[in-house]
Amino acid sequence: MEHMTLEHDAADETAGSTPATSASSATSAESADSVAPADSAIPTVSPLTDDEVRIAAATKRYLEISENRLSAQTDWYTGLAPSDKTLLHAVCETAVSGFIEWAKSYRSPRDYAPVSTDHIFFVAPVEFMRSIKLSQTLDATRIIVDVIVDNLDLLASSAASQQSLLNAALIYSRSVAFSAAEVYANAAEVHGTWDARDEAFIIESLIAGETGTALQARMASFHWTSQTHSIAFVGKPDSAGELRAGMKQDRLRRHVSAMGGFVCMSQHQDLLVALFGSPTEGIPDADPDHAAAFAQALANEAARSKDASGTPADHNDAHGDAHGTASPSVGAAAARAHASSRSLDSLLGDVQASPDERISVDSLTRLVMPLFDAGSAVCMGPVCQGFDGASYTVRAALGGYHASAAIANCPRPLASNDVLPERALFGDRDARDEMYSGIYQMLKDANSKNSVLATVKAYLFSGGSLDKTAQQLSVHPNTVRYRLRRSVDMTGWDPTDPREAYVLLTALKVGMIKDAHPEL
Repeated sequence: MEHMTLEHDAADETAGSTPATSASSATSAESADSVAPADSAIPTVSPLTDDEVRIAAATKRYLEISENRLSAQTDWYTGLAPSDKTLLHAVCETAVSGFIEWAKSYRSPRDYAPVSTDHIFFVAPVEFMRSIKLSQTLDATRIIVDVIVDNLDLLASSAASQQSLLNAALIYSRSVAFSAAEVYANAAEVHGTWDARDEAFIIESLIAGETGTALQARMASFHWTSQTHSIAFVGKPDSAGELRAGMKQDRLRRHVSAMGGFVCMSQHQDLLVALFGSPTEGIPDADPDHAAAFAQALANEAARSKDASGTPADHNDAHGDAHGTASPSVGAAAARAHASSRSLDSLLGDVQASPDERISVDSLTRLVMPLFDAGSAVCMGPVCQGFDGASYTVRAALGGYHASAAIANCPRPLASNDVLPERALFGDRDARDEMYSGIYQMLKDANSKNSVLATVKAYLFSGGSLDKTAQQLSVHPNTVRYRLRRSVDMTGWDPTDPREAYVLLTALKVGMIKDAHPEL
């Protein structure tokens, strides 16, 4: 302590009498350090003052300046609740105190104690991470370090030791930043694990048809309500690697969120089940305002790709200025920026939708298809509302996927309602109920005489013969044609189309059996 006091006195006298000499001495000392052997260049004492009164005053001053700068330089600090500000203040105070304690052992960039900053973010870690983002934490860290660097004289043992203390501050701030990132990364990993468990619970419950309060509470955390419209997709996941699949799913979630929708995805056995929700009044087949713009965007992208493979002159023309001239440096920078923006898409596949379009069956299909194996079937359920509707669309998509094996030249995605007969063959009660209520009863309740139902039945049972149908019903063939057209309006299925006639025929048989045996 006596030695340090003498050093301070000498430094004060030098600074007070001959500043130029002091500066020259400091410069000479630095030059000597740069050429002296490593052992002699390492200081034997800490650059930090050992005056506890100065340290306490400096700590208080650092926190005051930091709070002022946070208010002036960030757009989020003033919006924090008082309790959050108190919590952030405690974290900042812990960081400053931790730096001071660590700096006492600092000698040089090659001689310092290990930096331990874990205690900084464990003052109240759960609450801190919920209320303050990682980017905001790094903002606070940067400002605190800037305050310490700008006011090193408050802590330095002498003017000559300020550079050494600056090196110490930079080393410590780097450790604090990495520690913050690690804490938030661990929190995100835990949160992601819980989200994955919740999603698995939701999907399995929906498949089982369990839509009670437990499921509704879980789905509420993913923004589902009784008014949400849902649509599900089922298929084998892309097998090109777990990392690539995870990045694709993350990109899809971000795009759907930007479009205002919700996502819940999980594995069911060897299948990927993707459920999408929309808070709007339904999910239309397509966004009419965006279809033309998206087609034009694809055309422009194709043109850019073609230009990129052409001559350098063509590329420069594409990035020229308003007068048609191109700067080589500007053109190269634009090319690098474009290549960078396209690098991820080149690995994961193009994003076939943009955030500015509304959620629709078309846009969701374009977004979700890259998640599935290109050589396997993908089935899409109908758009349904509420929690029971979410269960229905998931079950329909799953049943449709299983039935896709019986479909020649299966489209991708396959609509679950297009394979109602095949689903019913394997005991899909939803498919049987849909054919009974959505087809058979629609025909049966057309009028008291059931003339449309009788006509469709006679037509299909006669193998699609107009004459035989007309003869059996004792009506003119034109009457048969008229009634068949009416059946299309009523059900959406055309008995003159071979595939749709098969759906209608199966629905008629399901209805006839249920009418004869209501208990089934």
